[in-house]
Amino acid sequence: MSGGAICAWLAVPAVLLSLAAAPASAASFDCARARLSDEKAVCADPTLSALDSEMGGLWFAYERIPLLMGGSADRRDEAHAFLSERGRCAGDIACLTRAYQTRITALRKNLGGALDALTRQANSDGAPAPQPVIDQASAYLQQCRSLGGTPKGSQWPFMMSADLDRDGQPDYVLNTQNLSCEGAATAYCANDGCDVAVSLSTAGYRPEGLRGSDPVLAQSAKTTALELWVDRFQCPDAAPEAACWGTWKWDGGKLKASYAVRAR
Repeated sequence: MSGGAICAWLAVPAVLLSLAAAPASAASFDCARARLSDEKAVCADPTLSALDSEMGGLWFAYERIPLLMGGSADRRDEAHAFLSERGRCAGDIACLTRAYQTRITALRKNLGGALDALTRQANSDGAPAPQPVIDQASAYLQQCRSLGGTPKGSQWPFMMSADLDRDGQPDYVLNTQNLSCEGAATAYCANDGCDVAVSLSTAGYRPEGLRGSDPVLAQSAKTTALELWVDRFQCPDAAPEAACWGTWKWDGGKLKASYAVRAR
């Protein structure tokens, strides 16, 4: 990717950051569907509603910055922790205000750190991710639209990176579990799992499609393996309470899969 392309890529999060900095006048969720006491309190109080909108704008920007090595899972955990804390506040305005202010401060810090990390990576590696990986992420949006659906929420799949093929260059794993396609519920995920793309540097980052859930990059002293919760037909002898996991390891020429039963 050229230097100009790098600048354009980094400019996208910067634009999102500038948009997120201006709080709106309404809550970031649909107040017509508010049922819980904390949601109703946010919708009824203009100050809380503005804080919620500011937080929603920051989250919109933060969620769309690709983080490597499973960082997306940390972001989801942080978001769930905030929602739990907000729920405990119920209708307490002072408690809700503190919760939102703390969350907004944390999001601003995390967003700034993520942008700095992307800038450093672009300066050292040449780009946050190779163009074929970015193209694959964009293709997922077209996949939704081609089925007559409309992408909703996050429009960048979860991304992890590690040297799977042991050539000293980063390889990438895209996971569509976080993507939603309104009007085409099975655009990304179905009973056999979700679309997962593995892009190896030795293959020119051409994506290899897999199906499953909850991909993990398991590192050892000698190698890094991709582990994926897969459909049970790969483990026909698995008990009902067990799960089937696939493991992909580099065998010198390709990623070789093996399957094993584990506790769910």
